Amino acid sequence: MSETAVLEIIELDDGEIILRPAESEGEPLLRIRFSEEAAGLLRQSRFEVAREMIDHAITRTKLWDGEHDNVAVPGTLH
Repeated sequence: MSETAVLEIIELDDGEIILRPAESEGEPLLRIRFSEEAAGLLRQSRFEVAREMIDHAITRTKLWDGEHDNVAVPGTLH
């Protein structure tokens, strides 16, 4: 049985949204920063949009080329 990587999506105080291994304070695996214009248009939906972008990258592409087949991304973390 293989181990499952647990990742978390976090919105930082400056509005940047990051993906990182759970309980890790190191360099994020991914950073998403919306322009001021996009953030204004998305308003409260920007976290959900970023989450969908990350979900697409992990599940619908070969982002890790099968290397991390068992990746669990929690629904919503703030």
